[in-house]
Amino acid sequence: MKILLLTDRLETGGAETHIAQLATGLRRMGVDITLLSSGGNTADMLEAQGFRHIRFPIHTHNPLRWLLLRRDLIRLQRREKFDILHAHARIPALLLRGFSHRDCAVAVTVHARFSITPLLRRMCYWGERTVAVSEDLRTYVTHEYRVPAERVRVIPNGIDCTCFCPNAPRSVFPQEPRTLRILFASRLDRDCSLGAELLLRIAPSLLRRFPDVRIGIAGGGSDFSRIATLAAETNRIIGTDAVTLYGQVKDMASLLREQDIFIGVSRAAMEASACGCAVILCGNEGYLGVLNGDTMRQAALSNFCCRDAHAADIYCLQNDLVFLLSRPDLRAQYAADARAELLTRFGAERMCRETLMLYHRMLKKSPVRTLLIGGYFGCRNLGDDAILSGFLEGMHTIAPDIRIIALTGKPRRDAKHFDIPCVNRRNPIKVAHAMLRADVFLCGGGSLLQNSTSNRSLSYYLHLIGLAKRLGAHPMLYAAGIGPLYGERARRRTAKALATCTYISLRDLNSMLAVEALGVDRAKLHLGADPALLMPLPPISRKHAQLQGLALPETARYLCVILKGGTSSIDTRRIIIAAARMLCRRHGLRPLFPILDRAHDTDAARDAAKQLHGRVVTFAEPADATALFTGAALVITMRLHAMILSTAASTPAIGIPADPADEKILSFANPAGQPAIRREDLSVAHLVEKAERVLTENSTLRPFFESCTSDLRKKAKKDLENITAMIYNINSKQ
Repeated sequence: MKILLLTDRLETGGAETHIAQLATGLRRMGVDITLLSSGGNTADMLEAQGFRHIRFPIHTHNPLRWLLLRRDLIRLQRREKFDILHAHARIPALLLRGFSHRDCAVAVTVHARFSITPLLRRMCYWGERTVAVSEDLRTYVTHEYRVPAERVRVIPNGIDCTCFCPNAPRSVFPQEPRTLRILFASRLDRDCSLGAELLLRIAPSLLRRFPDVRIGIAGGGSDFSRIATLAAETNRIIGTDAVTLYGQVKDMASLLREQDIFIGVSRAAMEASACGCAVILCGNEGYLGVLNGDTMRQAALSNFCCRDAHAADIYCLQNDLVFLLSRPDLRAQYAADARAELLTRFGAERMCRETLMLYHRMLKKSPVRTLLIGGYFGCRNLGDDAILSGFLEGMHTIAPDIRIIALTGKPRRDAKHFDIPCVNRRNPIKVAHAMLRADVFLCGGGSLLQNSTSNRSLSYYLHLIGLAKRLGAHPMLYAAGIGPLYGERARRRTAKALATCTYISLRDLNSMLAVEALGVDRAKLHLGADPALLMPLPPISRKHAQLQGLALPETARYLCVILKGGTSSIDTRRIIIAAARMLCRRHGLRPLFPILDRAHDTDAARDAAKQLHGRVVTFAEPADATALFTGAALVITMRLHAMILSTAASTPAIGIPADPADEKILSFANPAGQPAIRREDLSVAHLVEKAERVLTENSTLRPFFESCTSDLRKKAKKDLENITAMIYNINSKQ
């Protein structure tokens, strides 16, 4: 695999260090790495380490110069044939627009928030995949630039903990014995030097109380001379050289190992924590105070930059410094807790491994077969989108060389969201054209073959199966739920269509029994599981970001209630709302009402939230729902996929069918080990009793759900392996 990492300048800074660590880690993993930039200190260092570095005058804002640079980049790609082009700044990313059509894939990493104008919003390019180094930057690019949430991956900064560690030998920076040392380190530009200025302003009063303290300022930049003047004035007031300016530091790890307290933000703060320093997060974008195991989670949401926190001021910084200097025991404890958390979640190896997995996902291969999948995708139903997301995740792992096309409700939008070609499911000409190109038509995911909603829905999917058969796309039924089917004619038509399918997989035992009752050949039938279970679990930071967006503390206990709209389920909703009110009062739970189907459930969720003074929650993608369910004390749901995603999150969920004839929730609940209540057995007392039993046994249930989810995932994966084997063995249309 050949990778080109692009940025404008490779000087000294957090983003530059990120690129250097990424390049170093990927090279260790056997990846062919080439760097492209305008040069700089970090570029010189990487060249000395043997990295291939191409110097382009890319650090320019001249549009005419961009045209020449783009021409040179096109020539470079034709000559080198890189598999992945990975930009780490806006100008290189803009120059790569359209390169995805040149047999390579384009990724863009966002390291910070940028100034936004209408022109910049339209000009910026975020690649086929966007990497955000923190959750708030993921939210930033999805909201401000309308990048689909499914295409943004959070990969936090990684720290080389073999270099930045407290136990390495001390060198280079000798210090006075028996002194307490405080260090501020950052680029000393106007937008980064506030922490240094505040530290110097409180230094005289701090030194009067703690005369053994010594202060260091590391970094260089346009504001260095002003900070140097402040430091000289501080030393004059104190009467001794208590403040030292180090300027640009090449061996930052050695300097950090000599410190007791670090003041700063971003990667420098992470490196200081890895070296065992007590850290105070203080910067131009905000102030979070002393870093410990608890504040680590909030800090990680903004890449330790304190974005959206309150402004830094002298009083906060002085109080925290006095506290740490006065309590050496707590200072050591906070430093140890923060370092332990950092080692778990922010190692450089993990960053490189996750980036390499993303590269493998983006690699472009010549398709050997074309698969068309049809369902209720792209119609504002989160459950069906979870099915397609899980299916794509599984197929990429098992058969990345199969080209997948999807029939969806909003093809232009969905092609961006799912990063596959999409066809309008309501346009018969385009559907027929897609089937002519496809080797296999996969109908499935969800309860498609049923007529409880309308006979039109059943007719639509049966006609798709028949059309695929006539146009030479081998029809298969995938992970389907069957029924309820009302009427003998509907049953006959369904049996006739299923008889033409070369492979039939059902997501639950009841559906398999229903198909057997239709007289379909049992040799074709396979028991699988819902593909939504194949979606990877979101990072824990996603849950923290969800709670922060809802203005809930991380320790909040909350109840998720998913209601299904419609007049036929009014009585069921009333019972659930009454039970939820009692549970919230008794157990101190906060009621949340997530919406999985915006078209049908929004009014019901808003009405219930108004009655219980709760919050309505909408999701940008299915992974956001899983993240929220991860922290829930309990989920009560009338929607099947809320129970599926809760099970994937190892959270107990009580399922309640909206239709007495609908068995899909009950069918899933049994193998998943989740409780469910039939509609005829539903009452406020029964629901409250079952919920309280689940809340009492919560800690013992979660490991059980993990085991059940693992078994179901194996079934879903085996189902895809069977389908893939059949696809490879069919005669191609070519």
